[in-house]
Amino acid sequence: MAFDVRKILEQLETGAPAEPGVPTWQQESWDRSEEFFTALAAAHVGRGAPLKSRVGQHYDFFHDAVVRHANTDRIALRLYDRRSGWQVLGYRQLHEQAARRATEWARQGVKAGAKVCLLYPVGSELLISFAAALGLGACVSLLPPQGRRFIAHRLATLAPDHIATEPHQTLLVAGFEKKVLQSKGQAAPAFTSHTAKPEEPVGLLFSPLVEPAGTPAVLTAEDAWRGALVDGLLTFGLGPGEHLCAPGYHPLQHLPAFLLTTLLRGATYLHLELADLETNPALLTEHPVRALGVTPALRDLLLRARTPLKNVAHWFRNPEEPIDWVAWRAWVKQCGLSAVPSANVLVDPCAGGAVLASPRQVRDLHTEAPPAAGRSWALRDVNMSGQLSPGDLGVFTLLPDKERPPGYVVLTRAYGVYHYGGPRTARRDGRVYPGAEVAQAIEQLPFVRGATVVPSPTGGVAGHYRQVLLVFTGAQKPNTSAWSQEIRRSLELQMGGEHLPDRTEFIPLYARRVKGRVDEEWCRAQYLTGALHRKSSDPLFRSLTELRGHLLEKEGAGV
Repeated sequence: MAFDVRKILEQLETGAPAEPGVPTWQQESWDRSEEFFTALAAAHVGRGAPLKSRVGQHYDFFHDAVVRHANTDRIALRLYDRRSGWQVLGYRQLHEQAARRATEWARQGVKAGAKVCLLYPVGSELLISFAAALGLGACVSLLPPQGRRFIAHRLATLAPDHIATEPHQTLLVAGFEKKVLQSKGQAAPAFTSHTAKPEEPVGLLFSPLVEPAGTPAVLTAEDAWRGALVDGLLTFGLGPGEHLCAPGYHPLQHLPAFLLTTLLRGATYLHLELADLETNPALLTEHPVRALGVTPALRDLLLRARTPLKNVAHWFRNPEEPIDWVAWRAWVKQCGLSAVPSANVLVDPCAGGAVLASPRQVRDLHTEAPPAAGRSWALRDVNMSGQLSPGDLGVFTLLPDKERPPGYVVLTRAYGVYHYGGPRTARRDGRVYPGAEVAQAIEQLPFVRGATVVPSPTGGVAGHYRQVLLVFTGAQKPNTSAWSQEIRRSLELQMGGEHLPDRTEFIPLYARRVKGRVDEEWCRAQYLTGALHRKSSDPLFRSLTELRGHLLEKEGAGV
């Protein structure tokens, strides 16, 4: 049976399930993805300008996402600036400025396949540079301008051919100054947009879902285009000129997927910072929002402000975040969203968009998260042996999986319904916590004699952990208040505020070391079993620690 996209859209727009469990068309799209995307591409065009891309053959992102909409008055990006208010970037302006920038970059040596790192906050400069890089066929990496050590480590790993950033951010790229591109916007547009093959990499992304932290992973043209197509049309149901807004969503996880999704549909990405919403929650109600991504932080902010959301067509949440049933239900009722469709949506940037997505429906809060439409996938053994799961519980794995990072999401299946079962390893809201980098960032502080991060189960929602920073202080006289402030300042400067630990424990002992490095396994076992606490209060261990301190620090130097 052929896919009738019109009927699929009608079913999604009703906000009511046509059948229990996963819709039949979505199940069929898993096994017949080529046919599904061919039908989707035809429906996507509608009465608009035709796509240059062809499913499974070639993809021209600059044409399909920018040029097709350049003759319209639509807005590509709308964001709020606390100094100057609402700012907009239209598709016509985006086309002109991106074409000029691409021409400038081509003269500076940017070629198809070159690794270009975009070091910007979310805003017009990021979108213009992103479009320019797509036009030239560059392989794009995104980094937010936060944390010197955080950026330095990733740039060293990536070894980019070029870096695009604003002039005042060049201090963050120390050692890579010669790689920085000049973007004056004065060149007359003169370039031909690049057409990518399906397997061609268009992104080397620092996805926070990939282990170990800071490892760049490939986004292929096929995945990027297909992900944006299905998300724009089905997952978020965006029409030309409609807004997608997700305040507080992690940029490294949700960009560039959200940007491509809105651009391909001729829609608008609405960007708001949580700090601005904290000051003025009404900002969220000033424009109609077709799809609103809601984090627990945004939920709690709106609960405190008692802000009604009459301008939201549907909303979605990340199933990997802790699900506080009471708070979510209170928020839905207070904001007047009881009759508004909602969904669970998990985005993997290296797959180009949503990989788990429940249909938009008017219903109570739930944990359902079936594989997204058009995805080829399998449930693998949770022991990571590589075999298929023998039962209805396993690790969700995208296919083909040879060139992809290993799966980590546990899915459970019961009577045809798929539920999110948590991560296979200890994570923070599904993202890998860079514990080794955090520990290294504070080891140079004068009072630190060793540090490591230990994930500790919360005891609440299954699969959720707290990241506990253990700071070994040796025989020093404790000064925990001042030490805590110094650690916070150091981590915010070196890693960015998002990487602050959930808890910090000061241990008046010396950490066990192996070949000069803190023995992380020993620290984890000692902390989780309570051994470190017992030793810290034991008079014998205190005396031994003081003796060791006299021997190791007799000249006043740390170890």
